[in-house]
Amino acid sequence: MTAYGQRIFYRKEKLRGACWEYQIEGGWIAVPCAAGERHLLRHRFAFYRPREVDVRTPTGVVRLHRTGAEQWFFPDRWFSLLRFVTDADQTVGYYVNFSLPLALLRDNYYRDLDLELDLWVDPDGTATELDRDEFEAEVASQRIPAEWAATVDQACADVARSVAESVASYGPDIERDRDPVCGVPRFILRV
Repeated sequence: MTAYGQRIFYRKEKLRGACWEYQIEGGWIAVPCAAGERHLLRHRFAFYRPREVDVRTPTGVVRLHRTGAEQWFFPDRWFSLLRFVTDADQTVGYYVNFSLPLALLRDNYYRDLDLELDLWVDPDGTATELDRDEFEAEVASQRIPAEWAATVDQACADVARSVAESVASYGPDIERDRDPVCGVPRFILRV
């Protein structure tokens, strides 16, 4: 982990060599869960331009302006999670980005490797797999080893199952199943 008050940086790497680097606006947080306390790296940011999007909510489809996001990185899981939000902090949806677990590159500088497969989760609990074709192409080209592919497939199935459990417990409103202190949705903490 890192000391409080120090700057933290993150590097998102792609399989074909592209990468993005930025400073984390947030830091390490400790989140209680069934298996004990978990440490997550939290980042929050605003978009340069808001984007108007249709969102499936428990009350139907509404049009919202996506203006920012918060992201949680997991050093012990094969994904990160983005929560897209409006100016009023209303959830637009969740984006699960399957990747290698967050790893320390050097002091206060972390990285992960994007493995192409993603899962979009609407606030009503509808889960939609994204970019399966890109993921399969990377597996076929052997840029994603078979062991990694199996781990990502299992992680995707586990997240989708956990979302379904939230809907079964709370109805079509996964926002009701968020940690009240740090805001992380519990469907991701159960995986």
